[in-house]
Amino acid sequence: MALTSLLGACATQTYEAKPIAPAQLADSFSQRTLDSTELHNYMLAQGYPENAFPIKQWNLQELTLAAFLYNPQLDVARAQWHAAQAAEITAGQKPNPGVSGGLTHHSQTDGGISPWTYGISFAVTIETSGKRQARMDQAASLSEATRIDIGQSAWQVRSQLRDSLLEYQAALRQVGLLQREVALHEEIVQMLEKRVQAGLASSIDLNNARLQWQKARHAVEAEKDRMAGLRTAVAIAVGLPASALDGMQCDTALLDRAVATENLSADNIRRTGLLNRLDIRSALARYAAAEANLRLEIARQHQDITLGPGYLWDQGDVQWSLGLSTLLNLMNKNEGPIAEARAARELQASQFNALQTHIIGELEQSLINHLAAMERTAKAQQLLAAQQQRTAQTERQFEAGHVDRLELAQTRLETLSAEQGLLDAQTHAQRALNTLEDAVQRPLDGSAPLPEIAQEATP
Repeated sequence: MALTSLLGACATQTYEAKPIAPAQLADSFSQRTLDSTELHNYMLAQGYPENAFPIKQWNLQELTLAAFLYNPQLDVARAQWHAAQAAEITAGQKPNPGVSGGLTHHSQTDGGISPWTYGISFAVTIETSGKRQARMDQAASLSEATRIDIGQSAWQVRSQLRDSLLEYQAALRQVGLLQREVALHEEIVQMLEKRVQAGLASSIDLNNARLQWQKARHAVEAEKDRMAGLRTAVAIAVGLPASALDGMQCDTALLDRAVATENLSADNIRRTGLLNRLDIRSALARYAAAEANLRLEIARQHQDITLGPGYLWDQGDVQWSLGLSTLLNLMNKNEGPIAEARAARELQASQFNALQTHIIGELEQSLINHLAAMERTAKAQQLLAAQQQRTAQTERQFEAGHVDRLELAQTRLETLSAEQGLLDAQTHAQRALNTLEDAVQRPLDGSAPLPEIAQEATP
């Protein structure tokens, strides 16, 4: 009875099958939308204001929250963290005691003496030299590293979404500029057609104008076709089917992001990056795990002790015993595993040093590229401002009758070209800013920091 009670003291778990249904998963993915109740509740849980619903424009902040709910990359990171947490449980387990028993019947006995002998013995292992604590420390450090990796995955999700959304917004603005260009070329062609009919212009000028008009129309259609792929890239980054973005409205705010000058000093960028980089923190946690593993292997030089208390009832004679056993370090003293653990610690140290050096270089190069892109944007703005002044002057001359409508249209076309040059410079500058943010792993334009997403998203 006592043995049965002992064995039943710990509840056992049962296996439950959980097969994967690809068709069901595909159907669930195809039904995801931006107006689901699940997403609404998740955004509220992350601090998004209730009075902002229904959302009229889906920009980086809103789509980032949707990506944190839907993007499967974060589910993988969370699953890896859960596996590491389970390893912590394993590391903290103590060895189970062993039990054995026997029953013997004697064929020859003296009169009145029981022919039976039965006994029970236990084996209780005592771990020595802090092995269990070293295992627990190692597992805890690896669990912390994988928890940090969730944040790393979250930043990668945001980064991919931000880059895709920037390209989409740049294409939106480019389409608007190209449509204005088409309208101006059409206006010029119409004026030249009238002049050719009146004998005031050559057919060569008209043909050249028509060619430019045709090129502009082709450019608009090509940009619209490209936008479809860019829109799909945004959907993939969020974790949605492309159809879920049908009718989605967004502005072009990413093209106009600015960073305060004081935040762009080399010292501030280096300090922010080294303190904020998640891969730095993860590498430190993995080095701590390597340290704990070395402690564990050194502790294993000292063997565990197994105590074996027993009870024997031998034909009416009661016998108590206490056994003691351990392994002898005669063949080796765990030199191999210790050497491997020491080398693994040195490897982690070298990898951390290489990572930190790479990050410092990445921070400096990204900052240089961003500052150069900002300078290019400033020059493009100056060129546009100068061209706008010339256009305004031409408009005044047109109103005064000193220039004709054709010259005014051509001047406006030059201004439009300057606007396209500025858009190109702005897009390049924002790409450089994105790269700098990735190097720092922190929004630099004053955006809200990433929410805590270690736990699963719950509706």
